[in-house]
Amino acid sequence: MQLIYFSPVPWNSHRQRPQEFVHWFHERFAAPVLWVEPYPGRLPRWADLRRPTPQSAGEGEAPAWLERVTPRALPFEPFAWGRTLNRTLLWRGLVQHLQAAATRDATMLAIGKPSHLALHTLESLKPAFSLYDAMDDFPAFYRGRSRDGMAALERQLVMGVRCHCASSTALETRLQGFGTKVLHVPNGLSATRCQAAWPYRAGHPRSLGYVGTIGSWFDWDWVCRLARAWPDRPVEIIGPLFQPPPATLPQNVALLPALRHDLALRRMASFAAGLIPFRVNALTASVDPLKYYEYRGLGLPVLSTPFGEMIRHGGADPGVLLTPDPAADRAGIDALLARPEPGADREAFCAQHDWRRRFDILLSCLEVPGVRAPEV
Repeated sequence: MQLIYFSPVPWNSHRQRPQEFVHWFHERFAAPVLWVEPYPGRLPRWADLRRPTPQSAGEGEAPAWLERVTPRALPFEPFAWGRTLNRTLLWRGLVQHLQAAATRDATMLAIGKPSHLALHTLESLKPAFSLYDAMDDFPAFYRGRSRDGMAALERQLVMGVRCHCASSTALETRLQGFGTKVLHVPNGLSATRCQAAWPYRAGHPRSLGYVGTIGSWFDWDWVCRLARAWPDRPVEIIGPLFQPPPATLPQNVALLPALRHDLALRRMASFAAGLIPFRVNALTASVDPLKYYEYRGLGLPVLSTPFGEMIRHGGADPGVLLTPDPAADRAGIDALLARPEPGADREAFCAQHDWRRRFDILLSCLEVPGVRAPEV
């Protein structure tokens, strides 16, 4: 058996759900993976010319069992003529390569982000097993014709695959609206990597910190209010900067570049609390942030805005405080920072939310002819 995986993120990006999925698949089935890198699926914008190219902090070289391919594509997929040009001029060789790979063994096709190349491959290969793993509300990232095109494409894809899973309850509900059965497979963490970072939580941490991409969903005003309310505490914002702060930052806010994942976990472990300052809007309504799991797996309390799946986490986890205005919630934040985190709680959290346990949920719908799913 083998896996062809259409990824929503580059392989050499910060390790997250797509990379974790293919590692899980390889470990479970001792099978090779053909990883298809993402390509532009929307119309270009002027702002794209100003986007930074952050230094990679991700996976590095691919392992021997994984082959990476990068599609060539014109960024005009929302137009029929753009799709035709891509399919006839730029994708023919790649699709033939995927077809040749699929004939060597039983093939599973997994799609992490809707694209016309993924849909074309699904229709051409007719694989024994196909999966759509929704990790974001992809149409919400787009505007105008690009948004309408992505919504229509996702619907076609959902109707064409055999199995569907979603990272959040909001995504699960939305996909169920297409009349399909959807597995809720939340995000998670690597218990092994979190445990390796535990020793870096020694001492008396003071910094409040965020590690991750700083995009349009990042709430700079919230961060500034927090920093001004606690001027004696450093506030560290670590990651690639796609959405600069709107004004001069308080002096205790430090902007730092992206770190390799293991180094990022060590830095997180040194925080007094982990921050998730996301705006509350349609884009974040479907988000189950990876940061929540890694912060809590490291034993950190979490201070967040009330968005998406964090609303559920905040209602169930005493180590989470949700506040739309940190400056107005001093007593609650002080109590959160003073809350002890027993080592046993941290160990139990890591065991409960490890990626392997997450994706093992999918074994119930793996029905590839001639292939028996491993015992859980």
